[in-house]
Amino acid sequence: MYLKSIEMQGFKSFADKTQVVFDKGVTAVVGPNGSGKSNITESLRWALGESSAKSLRGGKMPDVIFAGTEVRKALNYAEVAVTLDNSDGFIAGAGETIRVERHIYRNGDNDYLIDGRKVRLRDIHDLFMDTGLGRDSFSIISQGRVEAIFNAKPEERRAIFEEAAGVLKYKTRKKETESKLNQTQDNLDRLEDIIYELDGQVKPLEKQAATAKRYLELDEERRQTQLNLLVHDIEIGKSDLSQTQEDLAAVKEKLTSYYEERHRLETENQELKQKRHQISEQISSDQQTLVDVTRLISDFERQIDLYTMESQQRSEKKEETEARLSELEHLKEEAQAALDKVNQGQVELNAELDTIAQELTAIQKDLEQFSDDPDTLIERLREDYVGLMQEEAKISNSLTQVTHDMDSQTQALEAQAEEYKQAQADLLSAQEVASEAQKAYQAAQESLQNLLASYKEKAQTYQALDKDYQEAQKQMFDLMDYLKSKDARRQSLESIQKNHSNFYAGVKAVLQNAQSIQGIIGAVSEHLTFDTRYQTALEIAMGASGQNIIVEDEAAAKRSIDYLKRNRQGRATFLPLTTIKPRQLNGQFAQSLANAPGFIGMASDLVTYEDRLSNIFQNLLGVTAIFDTIDNANKAARAVRFQVRMVTLDGSEIRPGGAFAGGTNKQNNSLFIKPELDALTAEINQIKAQLSDSEAKVEALKVKRKALQKALEDLKVDGENARLQEQKLGLEHQQALSDVEKNQALVDSFKQDSQGSEGANLQDKAEQLKAELAQIASKREAINDRIEAIKEDKDALGQQKQVLLDKQSELQLKERDLQAELRFAKTESNRLQADLSELMQESDSLKALLNNQVDEDQTDRLPHLQAQHKEAVQRKDDLEQALVRAKIQVQDYEGQLEDLEERLAKAGNRNEDLIRQQTRLEERESQISQSLRKFATQLAEDYQMTLEAAKGQASPLDNVEQTRQNLQGLERSIKALGPVNVDAIAQFEEVKQRLDFLNGQKDDLLEAKSLLLNTINDMDDEVKSRFKATFEAIRESFKQTFTQMFGGGSADLILTSDNLLEAGVEISVQPPGKKIQSLNLMSGGEKALSALALLFAIIRVKTIPFVILDEVEAALDEANVKRFGDYLNRFDKSSQFIVVTHRKGTMSAADSIYGVTMQESGVSKIVSVKLKAVSYTHLTLPTILLV
Repeated sequence: MYLKSIEMQGFKSFADKTQVVFDKGVTAVVGPNGSGKSNITESLRWALGESSAKSLRGGKMPDVIFAGTEVRKALNYAEVAVTLDNSDGFIAGAGETIRVERHIYRNGDNDYLIDGRKVRLRDIHDLFMDTGLGRDSFSIISQGRVEAIFNAKPEERRAIFEEAAGVLKYKTRKKETESKLNQTQDNLDRLEDIIYELDGQVKPLEKQAATAKRYLELDEERRQTQLNLLVHDIEIGKSDLSQTQEDLAAVKEKLTSYYEERHRLETENQELKQKRHQISEQISSDQQTLVDVTRLISDFERQIDLYTMESQQRSEKKEETEARLSELEHLKEEAQAALDKVNQGQVELNAELDTIAQELTAIQKDLEQFSDDPDTLIERLREDYVGLMQEEAKISNSLTQVTHDMDSQTQALEAQAEEYKQAQADLLSAQEVASEAQKAYQAAQESLQNLLASYKEKAQTYQALDKDYQEAQKQMFDLMDYLKSKDARRQSLESIQKNHSNFYAGVKAVLQNAQSIQGIIGAVSEHLTFDTRYQTALEIAMGASGQNIIVEDEAAAKRSIDYLKRNRQGRATFLPLTTIKPRQLNGQFAQSLANAPGFIGMASDLVTYEDRLSNIFQNLLGVTAIFDTIDNANKAARAVRFQVRMVTLDGSEIRPGGAFAGGTNKQNNSLFIKPELDALTAEINQIKAQLSDSEAKVEALKVKRKALQKALEDLKVDGENARLQEQKLGLEHQQALSDVEKNQALVDSFKQDSQGSEGANLQDKAEQLKAELAQIASKREAINDRIEAIKEDKDALGQQKQVLLDKQSELQLKERDLQAELRFAKTESNRLQADLSELMQESDSLKALLNNQVDEDQTDRLPHLQAQHKEAVQRKDDLEQALVRAKIQVQDYEGQLEDLEERLAKAGNRNEDLIRQQTRLEERESQISQSLRKFATQLAEDYQMTLEAAKGQASPLDNVEQTRQNLQGLERSIKALGPVNVDAIAQFEEVKQRLDFLNGQKDDLLEAKSLLLNTINDMDDEVKSRFKATFEAIRESFKQTFTQMFGGGSADLILTSDNLLEAGVEISVQPPGKKIQSLNLMSGGEKALSALALLFAIIRVKTIPFVILDEVEAALDEANVKRFGDYLNRFDKSSQFIVVTHRKGTMSAADSIYGVTMQESGVSKIVSVKLKAVSYTHLTLPTILLV
């Protein structure tokens, strides 16, 4: 890997976009003081993740943005892009080219990109971690860093060696692991608290569950015994009922004949009475009908006279209606014509508006051609022209290089036929071996890649699953904590409620001894609930009445007062149900408040209580109104003349008479705890349900996680085996390829035409570069022509643009006028439509009226009335004759009734004994039936089964009395158990199951904790191993490098302690001819040369893609600078050094030189030159080209 280029814009003094391209070898950056040389190295450090503004010579990070000059404005952002060649795979998993970008804005915001993809700053740190290129790496040595290495404390100096050892990633992972360990320990502590609580619940519940199970066993035996007795009693009862019913049937049969005879006589008597009654009713009806018919005849005579007069009036009204209807038809025609004309005008206006809109769109398109200012276009073309000139200079340099390479190709090869043939044979043999080795190696690689892909896929799945598991576990623990806090609050409230500790001493004494006093119902505040939104208002509305005690009657109140007096327990107010009467507002006030703004309701309507306590709460709260705000309450109070008490939601109060009260109460009022307790109980039940679901989710994820973990471990073992096989085959393949390369090199050495082929390629490249130069010259000429043309047409373009703008304004004005006309036409159309609708409605109404008149006229009622009159007269005569006949028939029926009554009186003296027998048997039947119904009800309610089903489960009884005694014994055993909590069985199982689950979670956390501790220990061991090996290697390298650079002397590196995880690094040096001395007593040059020796020693041990040195040799004399330059040249040319320097000796060692100048004050520019075979001393100014 090596640094390909740095692109800067707006970074410090590099205001313009500047690109610096680097090659391998040594590159020198030179320039006067203050020209901006160090800004190049700082831009690289900044792009690679430097987050300290101080280390970049700034106060805050936005200081790196170009601050402006006397002639240039300050910029609002800066950006740096660093391009790295990664073709050798130095950073695994990255592409062949890595491009890292960083942008910063004046507000301090930063953007980070890797290969064009937005990332976090941490992603950049992770990418270069342990590569020697990180923000704290030793690959970039800025000004003063050399001396800082020696002035640093041993513990601070250790960071350089950790970077070289590549252990930073282990330290980062260790911090993450320690964080997970702390989190695991926290979860473990929380679990142990909960398990401790559950352990305390399990034992009592287990005992209660055992009692409940014994109770269920005894109860089941009792139920079976009782079922046997029930079935036996039902069977006996059914037998007795059957015999009684047979006896009753015989008595009823005897009575039936008596009742039939009596019924026949009574029926005959009733029929005669009914006939007599019917005739009497008929006589009364006919008499009434005769009166009605007489009255009807008179009505017919009056109607005949009235109808004659009305016929004349309807004829006159019909003529008026027809005249108005004709007038309305004429008006409708005129309105419809006007409406059609207005609608046609709207269509024409819309069409004209569409035409204008099209013309405006066309003009807008024409204007867009003139959007760019001619001066702006000329400036852009000039920038393109400068760009072409820069590209032309670059191509000219390339052409010169190609020409030089063509001239330098002079080598020729001699042919050796026999050796060439042998080399070809050896090459073919080696190629066959390499081919076989490659196949085997590729197969192993493919197998390994498949395993790695499978492992990676499963690892990602495991990470996602583990994340879900951790989140679910955290959610479960949070719910446990939340439930614990809520349950503690509930227990506190229940304790307050049980002990009545929130009441006055007198109230508390009565409530605690309510059972002995008798007749105590409870405190007012204990018998109501309400929405917590109204709590403040209701507390104020209730006031001290919440402490009042509700009692059954006056006697209970007297007993309570006597108790308080005897025991000197204080005072209390009592509200007997028998004396307290409800209070409510009169109708006028109630109506006024109901319509008032902000009225929420009467206080008594906002609370819930038992029906029997209605008088109490109506008395206390029935005349208090609740409002939302004090302003609305004040308005309502004025409306009722300040005669009603008002309370607002925030506790403000307006009392009858006009007094205001309000403010805050510092004391925590816990009198009304029942609403909170009810809400808290509901919330706890909901949390428990959520916790149950969360625990089930955690358990399910745990099972999946373990299965996936086992699969990952199996894959890891297979992968290790595959990796060993792949490495073995890879070595064999590399050896085979090495043999092929050796033989290929020998064959290539015999080829005679390679020189000519290469020369032809160079010739083609030279021709191509010349053609490119010609194209660039043509483009430059075209740009010049374009600039001249724009200058000439500048005035003409302005005139054309003005004509278009004038036309656009004219069309827009016309468009507004037409739109106004269109709006007026729409208004007129709506008005005409409304008028037309009214005319049509009136016309329809007149037509309907006219039709009704026609129908009435067409129906001539006079003949009909005359016929009815005649018919009524005839009916009167018939009724008079029928009345005479009916009176004669009534006298006949009365004689027959006298005879039947004599016969009934004689039959009524029989069968009195049969009636007494029937009564006795019916009572017996009723008693038996009632017992059977009782048994059936008990069977249905207690056993939920029918008699047939009960017979199937019941057992026959040998000794009924003994069975009844056994049942009594079972009931005594059940009673001896005392209070039984049947739910304890399920509660015990639930708590035990939850305890087992939490213990499983605890085991998992302990296992995770152990695994994390092992991981930390493994990482510590790896850090120790790597640090020790790297330190020893750097130590030996430093000894040699120091001797070489100083021309003698000795040096050593010493650890400050045996703890390889924390030991600092001391530097011990002895320049030639001097005794070992303190580092602080060394000269600046000796410190610098010693630090460089340490740096070079590290570079020889740790492979670093590139090294940037910023004036590190400033303190050296010429001789040592020469040594420094020579040592740079000792490194392989594939290495890359970028040196910022003023020293000629360093420049002479460079392969390329970049010059940084400030031709414009405050703005840095770059010039560069390649130094191949040319000596630095012969470098002249004209050879430096503009980049």
